[in-house]
Amino acid sequence: MHPRLQGQKAARRWPRFERVRRQAGLFREMIERAGVDPGAAAKDDFGGTFAMAARLCLSCPHACACRDWLDSGAPGPAPEFCRNAAYLARVRRRPRPGREEILDADT
Repeated sequence: MHPRLQGQKAARRWPRFERVRRQAGLFREMIERAGVDPGAAAKDDFGGTFAMAARLCLSCPHACACRDWLDSGAPGPAPEFCRNAAYLARVRRRPRPGREEILDADT
């Protein structure tokens, strides 16, 4: 089945489908805009804080403001209204290990 048809079928079965899809897209875009490596962020606290951030985004009442901010192309960290601004700033600042550090950890 075509993915669009699957989405339409899911939307009929689950009324919140479109909201979840929209919020997940906003979360992904905010992570990208913040300069966060999603793989590294997902490993933080064994994925617990990443999952909590995703849930915060799903229930966020600022979806329109978020969409407007992302569409504006404004540079910088996540805006103050973002429930995940502190989390995104924290995982963005965390240095990513270089190849040498990864190889040293294996020995």
